[in-house]
Amino acid sequence: MIRECLNCHTPFGPADLSKDVSKDIEAERKAQGVQGVLFRCYTCSLCGHENLFVDLHPLEGEAPEDFKRRRDELQSTIRLSPQLEVDVALIEKRHGTFFLS
Repeated sequence: MIRECLNCHTPFGPADLSKDVSKDIEAERKAQGVQGVLFRCYTCSLCGHENLFVDLHPLEGEAPEDFKRRRDELQSTIRLSPQLEVDVALIEKRHGTFFLS
């Protein structure tokens, strides 16, 4: 999947990944014990907009209705969070048997 800027729709390249920001967010996620999500931050080289992608993965043994409930709760949290010039996209990942912890 090629990610694109949520502001101007320019496709991101490898250089657009904000490695330090993504690494810091992932470290915080792990420290908090949050499972089943992966955060990646990109800064658009064209418009300069910051984009946060939240990949939501099913947990091992998670029932479909539990996954949906977790997705809905995360969407609600994102919607209610103050948006500080950062667009956030929740991406549902349901392929294969790939699970994150």
